[in-house]
Amino acid sequence: MAILPSPFTKLFLLILCCVNGIVAYRAVRPDLSHEISLQAADFPSERLYRAYLVIQSFKSTITSDPKNITSTWSGNDICSEKTYLGFYCAMPPGLDEKVTVTEVRFNGFGLHAPRLQGFADQLPDLALFHASSNNFGGDIPRLDSLPYMFEFNTANYDLQRVLPQGSSFEGTVGASGTRSTPGTKPNFRPPGGGCTNTFLNFTFHFRAQTPDIGGIIPGATDAKALILNYNNLSGKLPTNIGFSKVSYLAIANNKLTGPIPPSIAHLQDSLLEVLLLNNQLSGCLPHDLGMLTKTSVIDAGMNQLTGPIPSSFSCLSSVEQLNLAGNRLYGQVPDALCNLAGPAGRLANLTLSSNYFTSVGPACSALIKDSVLDIKRNCITGFANQRGPAECASFLSKPKTCPTSNAPVACPAAADAKKNAAAPEGRVARDYSSYVIYATLHE
Repeated sequence: MAILPSPFTKLFLLILCCVNGIVAYRAVRPDLSHEISLQAADFPSERLYRAYLVIQSFKSTITSDPKNITSTWSGNDICSEKTYLGFYCAMPPGLDEKVTVTEVRFNGFGLHAPRLQGFADQLPDLALFHASSNNFGGDIPRLDSLPYMFEFNTANYDLQRVLPQGSSFEGTVGASGTRSTPGTKPNFRPPGGGCTNTFLNFTFHFRAQTPDIGGIIPGATDAKALILNYNNLSGKLPTNIGFSKVSYLAIANNKLTGPIPPSIAHLQDSLLEVLLLNNQLSGCLPHDLGMLTKTSVIDAGMNQLTGPIPSSFSCLSSVEQLNLAGNRLYGQVPDALCNLAGPAGRLANLTLSSNYFTSVGPACSALIKDSVLDIKRNCITGFANQRGPAECASFLSKPKTCPTSNAPVACPAAADAKKNAAAPEGRVARDYSSYVIYATLHE
């Protein structure tokens, strides 16, 4: 005859199962009870506590961490060299000498998370967000909510001139001059290597100094950067993108759709380089893009943009690299744009291949001969390596809805005449790695 358990035995077994479940859960997350118990008083500043809460919330959404990076995101020592890998701290002015999280650098970590919104846009003092080669979905974080409370300099130069022979270097974060910055991670190189060979140095309104040779680093400039290449971002570019103060925007190799927002024109005083390469952006090539008079790199290649090149592009007096290849652009390549390769501008590389342009003017023809302008795989009669007649006729016969205008345009007043002046030594094609955003494309 079967012996039924008593009610007391049932209760005991139920309690035992619960205890086992709790023990098993703590085995997976041994630091959870410690994290929950942390309060603002456990941190050097209220801002670090706020950053801690944001980090822990984001940590709970991560679905894959192949390098076990998030195991270091525990406790109250966010600025230590051995904890919170990928987070960097500094001491901005105006915060009563308090250290706070100023940089996130996840490039190459391989993290998977469904979204970045609610993380990158919630860290109160973030100035640089570099998270290439991960798998973050969702939309781009709201750029206008990133406060960028301080400045840092980004300089491009030959690192071997500065570093001791045989040294390995990816970046430095800290304050320059005589002011020290406790709690930084000055020499951390993420597992799997870094994404850039660019020197990043927070300076807090000082000019950066090279570590060994002294003096001002050539090309140093104030900057705020959002770098999200090689992720899984989708959706449209934020309509309010122009109301941020971003200087370097690199979001190549994602799944972004929709048009380039007109508000981008408001970045004319801050945006220095923009990389929109290899997404699914569509709509007409906007007039507003031509208002970026301080921008040296505009790369919107490999998208689905269409229309003629707006006359406003003649205002791009600082542009050195302009890539619009692999889109659905048509009409004439305007001589006003090609003239920017002369005394009026700095244009060294104009890539318009794999579009549907039908003609070029005399100034553009000269650039083709000089290998400055690439017009392969278009529909321009008399030039080699063009699309076939049937392919061109099929595209050109379809209705076109983008506005056409050859009228002169009023360019924004140059806020910095020295910046917008022609290069003193004429047109020089710089190496791509000398640009911040192109350097971020290399693992």
